[in-house]
Amino acid sequence: MSDRFVQSVGLIVATVGALDAFISREWDLLVVFLLIVAVDLLLWLRLRATRTPVSLRPDLARWLDHQAQRTGEPFDDILDRAVARQRHELFASSGDDGILEP
Repeated sequence: MSDRFVQSVGLIVATVGALDAFISREWDLLVVFLLIVAVDLLLWLRLRATRTPVSLRPDLARWLDHQAQRTGEPFDDILDRAVARQRHELFASSGDDGILEP
């Protein structure tokens, strides 16, 4: 199952819970469900960003996660910088900038 699918299911479940809390006039429960919906929606929108999903070897993912925890820098930023550096090293001497046209 993809992350988007799981996030979508969570969003649907929280929305149904909020609707049920509204119908049953459980205002405190409604607030809790609405907060869950808001957080879930933000995460869902973030997953829909224009980033291309890629597979990464488990050892590299662990290293990136360790680096992110050690430095406090986001996982994605470390990954972007590592890929950009590797691309630069691959194409710096050939005169090709490595940019693919759409």
